[in-house]
Amino acid sequence: QYVVEADIKAFCDNVDQDQLMGFLAHRVADKRVLRYIRRFLKAGIQEEGVYRASDRGPPQGGVISPLLANRYLHYTLELWFQRRFQPGCTGPARLIRYADDYVACFKHEADAKRFRIEMEKRLGLYGLEIAPEKTRILAFGPMAQQWAKEQGRRKAETFDFLGFTHYCTTSRNGKWFRVGRKTISRRLSAKLKAFKEWLRANRTLPTAEIMRTTANKLRGHYAYYGVSGNS
Repeated sequence: QYVVEADIKAFCDNVDQDQLMGFLAHRVADKRVLRYIRRFLKAGIQEEGVYRASDRGPPQGGVISPLLANRYLHYTLELWFQRRFQPGCTGPARLIRYADDYVACFKHEADAKRFRIEMEKRLGLYGLEIAPEKTRILAFGPMAQQWAKEQGRRKAETFDFLGFTHYCTTSRNGKWFRVGRKTISRRLSAKLKAFKEWLRANRTLPTAEIMRTTANKLRGHYAYYGVSGNS
């Protein structure tokens, strides 16, 4: 019935490299592998010919950075939720995470509010903080639409997660609650704009080549955004 939508502020810039290496040492016994990973972390970044050392966090764009970020949040957030926070909830609770993007779902509002507070404290222990303007608790579930009408609102609130806007809807027969998903409108607009610019820059190519490239672009878009209901 409730969703906590959270966003970690400048996640990659605030990961403590020593703590990250400590987490990896729980699972990786080979010292040589750990040395190689440490070198990745210390290698730095070169942007537009300018070198910048990386003292904190996995380097942005590094080949193993997503994997390292994933392990860091596994220990700082996921295990804490499963072993410490979830057992104390008065109803069902679930954390859904992909890299540093996540939402938490609860049956009771009290659990959602407690998570919002304790999550911030937990992340603070590891040098991370949430962006207050992008973090909120919203009613989302079978009762959300009814509650919205009682409060004088036309629709229940929505939230964006992993490229989709999630909204409350029902099955075709109107009997069952269903989570609706559609492409985030600003992302779709940006994609259309980029495609228009590509067409303008490549309009002199043979028509067959333009169509082949267009088909590839559409196929890639459908492979991710082609979910039920996202016409």
